Amino acid sequence: MFLKIIRRSFYNMKDSYLIYILACSFAIGMFSILLSLVDNPRLKSGISSWSASLNNVTLGFSVLFIFCVFVYMGFVGGFFIKQQTHEFKTFEKFGMSRWTIIVIGFIQTVVVQLISWLIGIIIALIFQKFFGMLLLYLMGVKTGFLFRFTGNTFSMLWQICLYSTIVFSIMNSFRVQKLLRKNKDKSKRLPKWYIRLLGGILGILLFFSGIVVTVILFGDIKNNNQTAAIVELSFLFVAYLAGTYLMYYGFLPSFLTILQHTKGIAYTGINIFSFKYFKERLMRNVSILWFITELSSLALILLSVCYFGYKSVYTNYTYAHPFELTANQNTVKPIKKYLKENNAKITRSYKTNVKTTVVQRGSNNEILPGTFISYSDYQKLPKSNVARNPQITKNEFLVLDYGYVPSFASDKSNTAVVKVKNARIIKTNKIGSAFPYGSTMYQGLMIVAPDKYYQKLKPEVKNTFYGWFFKSGDSLTHKQYEKLNKQEYTSGVQIKKAADLADTKLTTDTNRRNVSGTTVYMDSNFSRQKNAKSQVDQISGFGIFIVAMFSVSLLIALGSVLTLRLLLRDDSEWKQLKTLNKIGVSKSEIKEIVKKETIYSFVIPIIFAVMQSYIVMALIARYPRTTMLRPFILINLGYIALYGIIGFVTYLISWRSVNQKLT
Repeated sequence: MFLKIIRRSFYNMKDSYLIYILACSFAIGMFSILLSLVDNPRLKSGISSWSASLNNVTLGFSVLFIFCVFVYMGFVGGFFIKQQTHEFKTFEKFGMSRWTIIVIGFIQTVVVQLISWLIGIIIALIFQKFFGMLLLYLMGVKTGFLFRFTGNTFSMLWQICLYSTIVFSIMNSFRVQKLLRKNKDKSKRLPKWYIRLLGGILGILLFFSGIVVTVILFGDIKNNNQTAAIVELSFLFVAYLAGTYLMYYGFLPSFLTILQHTKGIAYTGINIFSFKYFKERLMRNVSILWFITELSSLALILLSVCYFGYKSVYTNYTYAHPFELTANQNTVKPIKKYLKENNAKITRSYKTNVKTTVVQRGSNNEILPGTFISYSDYQKLPKSNVARNPQITKNEFLVLDYGYVPSFASDKSNTAVVKVKNARIIKTNKIGSAFPYGSTMYQGLMIVAPDKYYQKLKPEVKNTFYGWFFKSGDSLTHKQYEKLNKQEYTSGVQIKKAADLADTKLTTDTNRRNVSGTTVYMDSNFSRQKNAKSQVDQISGFGIFIVAMFSVSLLIALGSVLTLRLLLRDDSEWKQLKTLNKIGVSKSEIKEIVKKETIYSFVIPIIFAVMQSYIVMALIARYPRTTMLRPFILINLGYIALYGIIGFVTYLISWRSVNQKLT
């Protein structure tokens, strides 16, 4: 008898259970794939940083992922129990004991959970290699991926499956018991319109105060004011969450009430009774719409911030290391010899003379080396290098300050006053950070000077920088690299300070010894960015893979929550639809109700989620050179397309279900 009742329940709600099982299976499959990647031997052997840190990060994200999956299962699993309220109470009236009904709810949950886990593990087995290859592609690792599911992974998955199934089944058993205890369905009285309106106004005040505090927070973070930043973050958490909920709570019902009293809307297309039903359905789903909006915003912000972080890391890397291989006059001969021996395919090569003398920074009177390059030689550098810095004329100076962050160029616009030994003072508002030949090739400041100024400058030290690009790598062997590495920091300059800048002396130094009254600055004689670039690519690709998987899974789960909430209508709501049909509302008008409910239920979270994520991204992108508009638009278009597809499918399934009930 149990199996017959359970089979009939599954058949009656087959569309809803199918969506729930597919959503759970997809999430379980993604979790299983993450868990299997942790100990994959090919990742350990092919990626040096995997065993050191990335495997632990993957394990941490898999734990976070399964926690979110459990929250989804626990929350959505209650939808089905609530939908069967009338059915369970009918069983009780016909003489079935409460304990028997509770057992039915328990067995239903066990069956659904076991099916979800079985399909999820099968998905992981099928798609593990695909996602593994995708991870390697994003990380720029050129190696094959080894399919592997260890016995420990299988054992852990089935243990989690068993324990979670028992927990969720017990939870639903308590839900069934709670439903049976209620003898009467007491309809909740909705708050008055003016209370909702006041709540909406308070929500707007909280939301906009959150925006103001966010701007203040960026300033405190920049000034390293940690105490104030922690307080502001706590306030922002409350302001954004409470503000958006109160806006939903206050203005959505008020807006629908205004529409209800507008004849041109309430009486056009659907009559006043059907509009009232439509309004009440949306008002009951306010909490769910808010919940989905906030988590959708979180997913969009995670994706956007991940892309922003990737671009920032990669851009800062290319600012500091513009060439694949660089050298100076101390290492150029052996490097050229090695390149010739290995038949390295050089696509472009550069050579630039530089002069080094003593300079004094005007902002803090610090005395340090200043390396000068002529404007003509600067213009001959790769366009990608020159384009990252502000444009200058032939009569202007460009100060490239070591450690300078490009996002804050406007904050340093009038502080670039540099005193130069035996030369005139440099006053300029042009500051950059894209270092010619790399930031490690010199210490102190790099200054692009007009040709006449450069020719008249009398340096203490002269040097020549070399840079190369290659078709497929520099082809240096490990042995050659080790020989060069011994010469990396064997030369530099030494400054012996004096009371006057003109008496300060700068000399070459190869001993790295700090003598009393002197400061030693060691330069890199060569820089090879193959290893560093691969690490940057690997970490960036790994971040994109993890965050994209987490965010896309979250968006799909949230879309399924909306779908299930629309499909699993309460028994009283089915009666309202039948009543509307009996009093003269045609099926086409009821179909219009279903369509409008689906559209509003999906469009409202989309609008609010995009607005919130845009505000956060706009605040991040308020600094110069932080271009986030294009990737933000692409990410949000993908989000809208995904929810549009889910919404369209929801409408088709929902109307089919309603039509079956009416006939």
